[in-house]
Amino acid sequence: MKLKRTVIAIILSTSIAVSSVSATGYPVFDISGWLTAIDQLYQQYDMVMNTITQIENQYQQIQQAVERAKSIDWDNIRFDGDFDIRNDIKDANKRVNKLLNQTRQIKNTLTSSNIDCGNGRYSLADLCGMGSPDHNFFSACKDVEAYMTDSMKFSIDAIEGNLTEKQKMMIWRKYGISPKNYLFVQQSVAQVKTQASKLMAKATDEAVQLQREDRIAKTNAIIQAAYAQTDSDGNMTQGAANEANLYLSQQVVDGLMSLEEAIDQMASLSAARMINEENEKQAEADEMAAEQRKQEAFDNKVPDSFRK
Repeated sequence: MKLKRTVIAIILSTSIAVSSVSATGYPVFDISGWLTAIDQLYQQYDMVMNTITQIENQYQQIQQAVERAKSIDWDNIRFDGDFDIRNDIKDANKRVNKLLNQTRQIKNTLTSSNIDCGNGRYSLADLCGMGSPDHNFFSACKDVEAYMTDSMKFSIDAIEGNLTEKQKMMIWRKYGISPKNYLFVQQSVAQVKTQASKLMAKATDEAVQLQREDRIAKTNAIIQAAYAQTDSDGNMTQGAANEANLYLSQQVVDGLMSLEEAIDQMASLSAARMINEENEKQAEADEMAAEQRKQEAFDNKVPDSFRK
């Protein structure tokens, strides 16, 4: 029963991007929308990574400022009361290292091959077209589809068996492909999208944590002094870059959210493209079958005397 509800939910919630309808009545794939979505996905990922690199460069500059402070011979300097700047320097060094590690962790989440596609592994960078040259969101879906075709046929058969005749007919009429092929497409795209969404959530949580740690770090006097001399590109300046860096870290959070939206759009378009390919295959198979029937009908009408 749960399996049946899941299948029905997939059918009813599927959003297929199309631009028009062909003469056969089936959806025509939106090539223009596909190219635009690829470009948006690429640009959004690039913007996020560039912003993370800017933040990383700034933290490295601040780390250098802290290292310079460490090199001073503080042992010959007397401090009033309980205050000892050496404690602030130790704290600053620890906090900046933590910020750098957090920044690199976000990068690692985006670039590590953590998405299992059955016959290969992908990173979020791959899905966005910024990783391996032969890897992208569409190829990930096709890899999952190929894997499922080889190893999960019985599972798909079971899901198909829970569809009503009305649901099966709806798929045939709307897409021009068999319910089984439709399910392979939807399940393949859903698996890639689900794994990507989990990683995006992880990266966003890490970016929010980076913001939080950045605010805490700025309570340190040494770090405050370094920020006052560092701009958003990591260059020393007389201007205060405290707010600029907070803006950059907020950009990472916002950028990751926009990136997830772009990934969702690519998932919808990838499903549409895969269904379009299946529709073309089905149309070719139907045409060949029709030609074969014509030939068989013709052969049956030809007298046996002409066959010799």
